[in-house]
Amino acid sequence: MKIGRYAGQDGSERLGVVADSSSGLRVLDLIAAMQAHGKPGGTIRTMDEFIDRGEAGLVAGYAAIEWAERQGDAAWWRNEPETPWLVPVKVRNCIAGGRNFAAHREETLEYWTKQGAKLHSEIPMGFIKLASSMVPTRSTVQRPQGVAWFDFEVEAAAVIGKSVQNVDERAGLDAIFGYTILNDLSAREMQRKEMANQSILLGKNYPGLGPLGPWILTADEVPDPSVLELKLSVNGQLRQHAHCSDLIFSFGALAAHWSHLGLARGDVFTTGSPEGVAIGRPDPMAFYLQPGDVVHAEVTQVGVLETRISE
Repeated sequence: MKIGRYAGQDGSERLGVVADSSSGLRVLDLIAAMQAHGKPGGTIRTMDEFIDRGEAGLVAGYAAIEWAERQGDAAWWRNEPETPWLVPVKVRNCIAGGRNFAAHREETLEYWTKQGAKLHSEIPMGFIKLASSMVPTRSTVQRPQGVAWFDFEVEAAAVIGKSVQNVDERAGLDAIFGYTILNDLSAREMQRKEMANQSILLGKNYPGLGPLGPWILTADEVPDPSVLELKLSVNGQLRQHAHCSDLIFSFGALAAHWSHLGLARGDVFTTGSPEGVAIGRPDPMAFYLQPGDVVHAEVTQVGVLETRISE
């Protein structure tokens, strides 16, 4: 199931399920369908409630979708491009991965070593991506004032659905509700200064630097997340392309490691980004994001997260 949050006409949160059709992607108002279906689970009104229902919520959701496709009200459906998406989950915490694709680690190794970073792969690398930095798909993000080295990083993101602490990889995977996309936009000048102080915060968290979405692909449709395929293009030109089979630390390993913090519904962690970022190229200035650029961050099994850049 591809499920996300969007804004209703009254500003309330609605749940939208994305479905293919001959005319393109359509979005079903799942709340309306479940209420009309009248089966158990029909009182679900928010993504938090849907996640908390676990397997029962999925069963009720699939039943309502199947019923709506056969005999539902046409008013419950809308075209996907016309849907005012919100970020797909109310994020509690987001742990963004770093240097978790070997090729990306190598492309930036020399640069960050010169900044004083001592790189290793004994444990996953991560930093905090603030929920306040996150914006939904089709948002326009302002390039931070004074920043010319404005970079892109497509990442697959796992959305936690239940509380776990100090678990193994299998239990960590079981705690994942579904998968979405993060574009880890980065102000590299500030990041460089921060990493010289052995920290990362502002360079990753200016307003808007966390595009997240467009929706969540539920984990029941992703029995093996290593098959997830990542792409990123700028103005239609491919910049990044990799598969999660290339991860140094798998989704299960990441979930197990970060579970030592105590994970709960609404927490998100990401894989880190593959090679192809601007800062890893011999001529980075030709690749940094500019006003007017349109960025498509994609996990092919999930969808496309679109972001526009302004001055």
